[in-house]
Amino acid sequence: MELALMIAQILVLLSLAGVAIYFVTVLMKVRGILGSIESDIREVSTRAIPVLENLEVITAKLRSITENFDDQMNIVRDSVQSIRTITDNIVDFERRVQEQIEAPVLEVAGVIGALISRIRGR
Repeated sequence: MELALMIAQILVLLSLAGVAIYFVTVLMKVRGILGSIESDIREVSTRAIPVLENLEVITAKLRSITENFDDQMNIVRDSVQSIRTITDNIVDFERRVQEQIEAPVLEVAGVIGALISRIRGR
């Protein structure tokens, strides 16, 4: 029986040694995969930093363009308001001139018409 027990122990120890060797090879493959992942992440971060910096510059430029656009729109609104005011002033001036000149012109036209009528009537 002792011989069978000793053979069983040897078989168990050989099995454990085989499993240990298998785990060592698996761990070496995992280490290689982790190293590959690490280098990929390092490469991605190296390439991502300039892209993020460019994105920051683009965002700043877009913000500046938007602010300038808002300023230009305010200028256009002010210009349109000024044109509207000038147009209203011109219309008001035309109305006042028409009111002040229309009556005397019509009166002069009436007088001229009456004179012409009298001259023809004679």
